[in-house]
Amino acid sequence: MDLNIQQHLLTPNPYSRPQLPLTKVKKLVIHWVANPTTSALANRNYFDNLKAGTRGVYASSHYIVGLQGEILQCIPHNEQAYHAKNANQYSLGIEVCHLDWEGAFNELTYSALIQLLTKLCHTYTLDPQQDLLRHYDVTGKVCPKFYVQHPAFWTRLKADVTNTYRATYLTLSPTASPTPTSIPLLLNGVVKPVLAFLEQEQYYVRLRDLADQQLLVDYDKVQHMPLLCIKENKTH
Repeated sequence: MDLNIQQHLLTPNPYSRPQLPLTKVKKLVIHWVANPTTSALANRNYFDNLKAGTRGVYASSHYIVGLQGEILQCIPHNEQAYHAKNANQYSLGIEVCHLDWEGAFNELTYSALIQLLTKLCHTYTLDPQQDLLRHYDVTGKVCPKFYVQHPAFWTRLKADVTNTYRATYLTLSPTASPTPTSIPLLLNGVVKPVLAFLEQEQYYVRLRDLADQQLLVDYDKVQHMPLLCIKENKTH
């Protein structure tokens, strides 16, 4: 997925880019800018101007998605932003521009946001259903307003990211016609023959072929994803 992300990094300073380490990304937190009709660049400049310290405000985000679908990166992924209290230590913050005080994202903005979230979920192996959060989910603040007041649209947003992720990263090339071949697989200390497909110099096996006396392979109908777990040992 090739996104047009423009780097406009904030000036290092105590109020908006403290350069505190962010060692592992576990969540993505979505915000609204709460300033209708303003551009991504204007909001980026607001964060940067906090460096003067005259307002005593601490605020920033890693990304800002604009009204024309532009995406600005303000802070590197290995640094914390000031966006969601304690979640700053393990999350990326994404501010989103909007046209009015209702706070719904327009079509261009929404599409760019979905693409950005999809890419970040892939980069950090995140589950869109569990690892996408509203600011509201972290602190109780009504942000992003529209998606707090209309939770069905938040559910739809996560579903759109999930579907885009599947279409982008979980579909083999349509030109590929891999032929299955039997290969030996060492599974729980036992050599087991399984069918595998060779795609771009990597072997892919069917999950159901991994099931044995110790490993359960199933499908989670709630989260709509494969489930692998070690079977409970009921022997006492």
